[in-house]
Amino acid sequence: MQDINNRIDLENLVRIFYENVHKDPLLTTIFEMPEEEWNKHLIRVVNFWENWLFQTGSYVGGMMWTHAEAHQKHGLTTERFEHWLSHWFSTVDMLFVGENATFVKNKALEVGQILNSKFNTSPSTL
Repeated sequence: MQDINNRIDLENLVRIFYENVHKDPLLTTIFEMPEEEWNKHLIRVVNFWENWLFQTGSYVGGMMWTHAEAHQKHGLTTERFEHWLSHWFSTVDMLFVGENATFVKNKALEVGQILNSKFNTSPSTL
């Protein structure tokens, strides 16, 4: 196995990750959207990770508003954040090993903890 080395690796990671998320009954409804909107979402997620890993400047905007809207619609509970992280970690571990793979897992945990603390007042197990 290799590390995450480029945008193509990230596109593959994000595609497989969301294939798994769409099979999870706890998460699938959160990510149901029209195809055009879904394609924009995938590009934005890849841009997010590409910017963090390779400082490309490809990600523009903040993520808080989008997640706040999702929380209003679906309730982004601690349980849902934990499922999301579990899928992310298992997908990364299935495909990659190395410094960048570890980085995207740690960053996802950090982001998940921040978002969870904003939306859920009970103590988090994240």
